[in-house]
Amino acid sequence: MMASKTSASRQNQLWDRFQHHSGLPEQHIALFRDVVIDCEHEWQTLQENSEGIDSEFEEDSDAEERRVRAPHFKPDGSEFTLADVPFKSLVDAVEEHIQMFIPEHSRTEVYEDIFKGIHGVKKFPRWDRQLDNPRATPQTSFSESRAPLESRIGNEPIFEKFASASDLSLETLRRIRGMIAWRDSARSNGTWGAIAWGTFEVTGGRLGPTTKHTLGDVPHCYVRDRLMLATLVDVDPERRDYVRKRVFPDLTASQIQEYAAAVEEIERQAKPHKPAKIKKAQKLPKSAAHDRKVREIAERKKINSPEAQCIVEEDQQLDLIDGSVNLEPNPEFVALMKKNVEKGEASIFTSIKRSAIRPDAQVQKDDDVSVPVECDIDRDCDQIRAMIKILVREGHWSIDQFVRALSGLRHRQVIQFLSHRGTQKGKESAVFQRSWDFFKRRELLGFDLAAPPPKPPSVMRELAQLRGAGLNRAPKRQNGADSSRAGKAQKTSR
Repeated sequence: MMASKTSASRQNQLWDRFQHHSGLPEQHIALFRDVVIDCEHEWQTLQENSEGIDSEFEEDSDAEERRVRAPHFKPDGSEFTLADVPFKSLVDAVEEHIQMFIPEHSRTEVYEDIFKGIHGVKKFPRWDRQLDNPRATPQTSFSESRAPLESRIGNEPIFEKFASASDLSLETLRRIRGMIAWRDSARSNGTWGAIAWGTFEVTGGRLGPTTKHTLGDVPHCYVRDRLMLATLVDVDPERRDYVRKRVFPDLTASQIQEYAAAVEEIERQAKPHKPAKIKKAQKLPKSAAHDRKVREIAERKKINSPEAQCIVEEDQQLDLIDGSVNLEPNPEFVALMKKNVEKGEASIFTSIKRSAIRPDAQVQKDDDVSVPVECDIDRDCDQIRAMIKILVREGHWSIDQFVRALSGLRHRQVIQFLSHRGTQKGKESAVFQRSWDFFKRRELLGFDLAAPPPKPPSVMRELAQLRGAGLNRAPKRQNGADSSRAGKAQKTSR
């Protein structure tokens, strides 16, 4: 992957500035450069290997150091250098390095000194940028309170007003409160947090994979909108006007009516949860082309004919799945699954060892997340089938890689699940429940269905222990199934 002269010039300019302005020791910078090149070289090698690499071996410390510091070569035999690292990758690595190793009081100034005037770099560093907050913009002219600034109230007081005025049950109030936080957990890319239907606690979403998302994290304008909607959906019509006057004292009676109508229209225009289009599953006739495809897959993947036949059948089933269904979490299905669990129906989960963000890779320490056990399944069966189709057809996974990620399930089980139609058809299947767990892990990490796999574990994580270890001694490597790359930055300098 030859970098252009312009790109190489920008990279050299960036690296020269980083050396000059970072204030870090020369040995530290040299080690960082070696690791950046090694990581990018390994990543590009992985990308060129379409079958994926599933490696669990561990190099000894000396061999690993020699490999990191040794020259790397491209397929044409020329040396792989910093000029071959894509500019954006180098920017991301340097920015993350500044955030980790430069003192907080001076990191923004260092960022500006390094990146000022370089085309293609964001003006503000990641630590000064606003969080992903798609509901911070008021949706109506009444969403923001019209009361004087000194008399405006926050999310908790306005919810308490709603609770006392509405006379709703505690369970209903907990649901309304939890659903506001859950809806606000959604990121701009359409990924959501996870909700526990029993307690309505929300974990993950736009604030981070494992962060609790509460009412206090929700923009006030969105809380007002959802409480207005609750007066339409949950409050007794005879009590509706009284509740609205108590909750929205900053508005006149006519403004309250306008606000209610506007919120109702926004909700009406939201994409509804419609049943998937029924494309009847059918057993397609075999043909010479079908047989040829089976043989090609068997030869390319070095698998037997029955396994290749399964992959072809899965591909045919994907053709018949409606991929246009609304993929937002389905609260009605969450409630249904919760009731089934309360009735004693078993949930089929197993220890997940494979990554949900990297095909054919083991779960990496600090690079994946477990779905909280108290959180409930929030997509129905048709949605999961559509998500599988989109992941395979529009994403970066093959159906074979996806099946392997489900840890122990067979292709025939997946084919059977894909052949069903209906929101509840297949909900007892291990394929459904493990697929949901797979997609929820991706979602909590912020990866949509078409997102490419991340590069190997962060360069910064590899260098993190330099803080405590110093450059003249190397800490012991951790044992276990961590990536063999986890200790690259823990080497002594020459």
